[in-house]
Amino acid sequence: MRRIWGLALRHLYLYLGSWPRLVEIAYWPIVNILTWGFVSLYMLKTLTDVKILSAVFLTGVILGELLIRSSISLLMLFIDEIWSRNLGHLFASPLTFTNYTVGVLVLCLLRTAFSITPAILVAQGLFHFSLFGLGAPLALFMLLIFINGCWYGLLVLSLILRNGLAAEWIGWMMIFGLIPLVAPYYPVSVLPAWMQAISWSLPATYVFASMKSLIGGHGLHTAYLWKALALNVFYFAAASAVFYAAYRGARRRGGLLQVGE
Repeated sequence: MRRIWGLALRHLYLYLGSWPRLVEIAYWPIVNILTWGFVSLYMLKTLTDVKILSAVFLTGVILGELLIRSSISLLMLFIDEIWSRNLGHLFASPLTFTNYTVGVLVLCLLRTAFSITPAILVAQGLFHFSLFGLGAPLALFMLLIFINGCWYGLLVLSLILRNGLAAEWIGWMMIFGLIPLVAPYYPVSVLPAWMQAISWSLPATYVFASMKSLIGGHGLHTAYLWKALALNVFYFAAASAVFYAAYRGARRRGGLLQVGE
C-alpha cells in the first residue's frame, strides 16, 4: 500500500501544482454536456413529448463521458511517464507490476470522478436535469461503465507497450471509436447487423440498454446488468493478462527504457 500511495502521490502533486492540467480534465466533459444539452433544449421547444428522449441524450452523454474518461485517464497517466522517460525508473524501483497497475487504476478513478463531476453539475444547473433521478441503479451503471473503461484502457496501454509511442494515435482512435458501438443515444437495432454483434459483446451496451429502458418507464433490465458484470469480469481478467504479457515483453527487449517521445 505504501508503494501504491507513493505512485499516486507523485501524480497528485503534479495535478495539484498545475491548474492547466486540472482544467483539461474537466473541459471536454463540460463541452459535450453543453453541446448535447442545448440540442435537447431545442428538441424540447420544437417537438412534443420528447422529455424522455432528452433525458436519454443527457444521461448517455454523461455515462459516455465516464466510459471515455476512464480509458483516457489510464492512457494519460501512462503517457506522462513515457514523456518524462520515467517508465524504466519506476520498474527499476521496488515497485511491482501489481503495485503499478493498482496504483494507476486508483488514480484513474480519482481523475475520472474529477472530470465527470463538473459535467453533472452543469447538466443540473443549466438544463435542470439531475442524473441522480435514476436512483440506486445509477451507482450500478457508473460502476459497470467505469470497469469497462478500465479494461479497455489496459488494452490500449498494452498496444503502446508493444509498439511504442508511435501507436499513441491508434490508442486515441480506439477510445473514441468505442462510443458508436455501445449505442448510448440510440437503440442497438439501428446499427448494421455486423456492428450489432460487436455491440452486444461489449458490457457498456447492456448498461446503456438498461438505462434507456429505465428512463423510458419500462423498468430496469437486471439481466442486462448481470451480463455486463460477467463480461466485465471476463474482459478485465483477459486485459490484465494481455497488459502483463506486453509488460514482460517490453522488459525483456529493453522497451521500458527505450520508449520515449
